[in-house]
Amino acid sequence: MALLAALFLFEPIQSFSKVLMVLWIILAAALLGRLRLLVTDWLVFMAFLFLFDSLRGTIYVLTCRLQLPVHALYVLKIERALFGEVPSVSLQNLLLRTGPAGPFSWLEKTLSVFYGSHFVAFLFVGLLIWIYRPGALARYKKSFYLLVSLGTLFYAIAPTVPPWMASGKFGLLPPLIRFNRLLFDSAIPVLTGGFDLNPVSAMPSLHAGFPVLCCLILWGLCRWKALPFYLYALTVLFTVVYTGDHYVTDVLAGLVLAVFCYLVAARFPGGRESPPPEGPRPSEGGALLKGSLIRPVLTGLLIFLAGAGAGWVNRALVTPGVDFYDTDVPRYADFLGSEDRYRDSFSVQLYFGNHYLAWKDQKQALGFFERSRELARTAEESREARAKIAACRRALSPPPRRSPLSPFP
Repeated sequence: MALLAALFLFEPIQSFSKVLMVLWIILAAALLGRLRLLVTDWLVFMAFLFLFDSLRGTIYVLTCRLQLPVHALYVLKIERALFGEVPSVSLQNLLLRTGPAGPFSWLEKTLSVFYGSHFVAFLFVGLLIWIYRPGALARYKKSFYLLVSLGTLFYAIAPTVPPWMASGKFGLLPPLIRFNRLLFDSAIPVLTGGFDLNPVSAMPSLHAGFPVLCCLILWGLCRWKALPFYLYALTVLFTVVYTGDHYVTDVLAGLVLAVFCYLVAARFPGGRESPPPEGPRPSEGGALLKGSLIRPVLTGLLIFLAGAGAGWVNRALVTPGVDFYDTDVPRYADFLGSEDRYRDSFSVQLYFGNHYLAWKDQKQALGFFERSRELARTAEESREARAKIAACRRALSPPPRRSPLSPFP
């Protein structure tokens, strides 16, 4: 299992919190005398999660590289049809009492902890199931295999802008403060790299799907005894809306997907809780045949290698000079191709300029930056537009001619 933690460390920024949870699982297995059983029960599952973390980045890089459409307006229209005002905006207007510079209250700090715990809470639930109700572990894993796979598929099919980006980049919403990111940046910056590995993976919200799926599993096992976790899950759902990371529509989609995966997993062989075997489990009695370890070890290693390969692809597909993790690079289909419709939007005109500048089309970028300067309403906006114009003009200016008699290059 040391190999497991080492492979997670290939992506230290995005998987730091999961590495800590892996170490807890290994410690629990050692104390219970289940180290061999740990390999058969957990190696493939953890490898799958590592692959998922890598694929999130791969999907975003491919979306940028292939200029696949990214959507911003459809979910905003649904949100306004359901609620009138977008709930993230309403909550911040009601509860947030500070600007981006802070200081943030105990509420924002506490909710940021809940937000970050999402990355390990579902593993903690799995650990408890493995210890106390091992017959239910198969359904737990099958449910998460389905949830993660379908969520990743949706990220590839319909990449969607979250509220914080709709606000900050396109001006489609009033200003939103993503306080959880600001707090983590100042306190534990090593964790924040994984937050925006794919910044347009808002729909469906797996921040909602993971805890809701855990609630369904726990309800089937222990009903109201898991009430503290149900309250935790509700807090996480509230948090991702309050921070501007997700629309309520994203959360509802994640909830529906979790229910679907939970019900479908029950139909697979081993999807329902099986009674504990009579006598000691093979690995606990020390009689586990070596052959029974070969399949999970080989499968886990292959999946880990696939995850590492996805990380390599992420780096290989990046064109020199273009930062594909810059949110200006994707093709936001609601805007590109409809430039005239947004001639009076400073934020969208600035995005157009940044997009073409990122793709080294300085001449086209210059026109949008000049238009954004005309639309600037504040001194800060004007300075930003002028700086971009100056950068474009420098790039478009021919290099100075060198005198043939000059000894200097």
